[in-house]
Amino acid sequence: MTALAGHKLQEAVYSMLTLSQSLALKFAGIFDQPPADAGYPYIELGDMSANRAALKDRSADAITFAVTVWSNEQSQMQVRELMADVDAVLSGQVPSIVGLDSLGLRLTSANVVRQFADRQALYKGQLMYSAQLYEQT
Repeated sequence: MTALAGHKLQEAVYSMLTLSQSLALKFAGIFDQPPADAGYPYIELGDMSANRAALKDRSADAITFAVTVWSNEQSQMQVRELMADVDAVLSGQVPSIVGLDSLGLRLTSANVVRQFADRQALYKGQLMYSAQLYEQT
């Protein structure tokens, strides 16, 4: 298995998020790299790391990745509610990736941080997920 497994996982997660009608109504967009003029709130697909998993009969990668929710509301309540909406779409789901099997996505941590940019306060809600991807036998 190559490092491209992470790329394939990101594509599958992007598809899962964009196919959700409930998320489409709540977010201005879903981005890998948000444009400077992105409307709020939006989802950013962020950092990813992959480690080789030890299996007897096939190759596998343990992948950890971030999904970040950005909000410009005055309170952190909106970002927390939107994080729950994203997690309802992703947690426990098995991404469809050609040539690979997965046990499903698992939320490993979540946090909210207030950040200041261009004279405005933003809330950044970060969800960290893990997945194990296996070569199909």
